[in-house]
Amino acid sequence: MIRKSLLTALLLLAGPVMAADISYNYVQLDYGFITLEDVVPGVDIDGDGPGISGSFEVGENWFIGVGYRTIGFDFDVDFDQLNVGFGYHTAISANTDFFGTLSYLSVDASGAGGSASESGYGINVGVRAMVTDKLELDGVLGYSDLGDGADGTTIGAAAIYNFTEAFSLGVNVEVEDDAFGYGVGVRFYWDK
Repeated sequence: MIRKSLLTALLLLAGPVMAADISYNYVQLDYGFITLEDVVPGVDIDGDGPGISGSFEVGENWFIGVGYRTIGFDFDVDFDQLNVGFGYHTAISANTDFFGTLSYLSVDASGAGGSASESGYGINVGVRAMVTDKLELDGVLGYSDLGDGADGTTIGAAAIYNFTEAFSLGVNVEVEDDAFGYGVGVRFYWDK
């Protein structure tokens, strides 16, 4: 229900408010927090850590996306994730883009009990909407598969405020079956 409500709200906000450029050329630094719920019955595990990501246009509607995140969880468990992929975007109104991405995913987890690595793929679809000349709202629906039953569907939303054409500050939230995450980040654009 929350997923449908968020997507509906974003699509309603995506109506023609004003023309604005949505850039796919940026680097973003962020810090995120995540809670894994009921890892064992009645026990949640919390984690946090930094990330870096970027998007680079490679054609009129195509872009490459990369990202790396490291999270330190309770009980001295560390988690690293790398993603590299490509995407396509197209305008659906004067101020809104629809986009889709296909990515290669690699994750490493380590702790006192040893370490494990998996790789797989991720697929995302979403919208980016400039609701004012300074405020962007994003919504995304994603699916990832790391094999051996390690797959999941996520829904995410972000609000990004552009202080200048080159600098913005944003907040985001992401929900998965038994996980909840949020974060804050700074984004640096070029060619906007």
